[in-house]
Amino acid sequence: MRALTRHPVLCLALLTPGIVEYLSTSSSLLLLVESPIVFFVLLAVNVGQYTAGALLIREAMVRWGKGWATVGFLGLAYGITEEGLGDNTLFRSSQHADGVLGWYGHFAGVNWVWSVGVLVLHVTVSIAFPILLLRLALPETRGQSLIGRPGVVVAFLSLAGSTAFESVSVWRLFGFWMGTPLFLGSLAAIGALVWAGYRAPPDLWRPTDERPSTGPTAAFAVGFLFFPTALLVEYGSAAVGLPPALAIGVELVLLGGLVEWMRRRVGRRDNEFVLVHLAFGFVLWQGVFGVLLTLGLPYTLPLVALVLVFFSRLRRRYQRPAVERPLPPPGALAEPSPIR
Repeated sequence: MRALTRHPVLCLALLTPGIVEYLSTSSSLLLLVESPIVFFVLLAVNVGQYTAGALLIREAMVRWGKGWATVGFLGLAYGITEEGLGDNTLFRSSQHADGVLGWYGHFAGVNWVWSVGVLVLHVTVSIAFPILLLRLALPETRGQSLIGRPGVVVAFLSLAGSTAFESVSVWRLFGFWMGTPLFLGSLAAIGALVWAGYRAPPDLWRPTDERPSTGPTAAFAVGFLFFPTALLVEYGSAAVGLPPALAIGVELVLLGGLVEWMRRRVGRRDNEFVLVHLAFGFVLWQGVFGVLLTLGLPYTLPLVALVLVFFSRLRRRYQRPAVERPLPPPGALAEPSPIR
């Protein structure tokens, strides 16, 4: 971590898209061997989207003096930008990477079940937890702007350019265009979410208690089990033919339960050790998911090892020391008091 202290933007670039794309195998490391040019083009697009998006949202949080609610609203706007305007997965029902979710819950041109799940993924794993992990790994950056106005412009142009490149690629490869109504609707939704993030009070979703009321094991379990449960709801509902609205409702209840649990349990200060374990659960699941998808050739294992080392160091940094008990007063242990 010392090597990244002077380059926090590089640290954020490793976290995004490292976690959500390469650890989970959404983007394949094998392309580095099979087709290096394609690999580096996709890497540039991923950094242009994920890193630029997370950097812009963090800058907004710092410059506007906002809290995590703003990160949530802007994270949703980012998710619509990438998955709607870029990949078009919110709308495509054919050539869809996630099979059944390309048509299950498809209504008025939108894959609603898929949209809820993937947008929650982007808010948490793509945006919120990388920003949190940057703060935990490099605490000296807390509340500090990482880029000036020229950097903000570059990041915005990078996000816009990468998104446009993806949209054109989808049209060239699959002949798909979402249509003007969905395009304008997406822009309107993004604008509304950015406005909501700007107007959100800094203490919205603020934890209720001063200190954590949960332990690291429970925090890790919550983080690790959240997305497997969501996937079970999505694909299980499709498999047994449940109404898509029911699946969406259950997912929203899960998300609301997560937010409320965090609000009531993680505390406002002295909570770093708990937050490390919560983030560890979310990130480790991405690694386990990637390994399960590549059992024949588990090429993501080195990345999983890096995750374990990274969080091991964070755990040691924030491990709470043993409570120092005050010395007993003279004579409390049947010893004579010192003569004065």
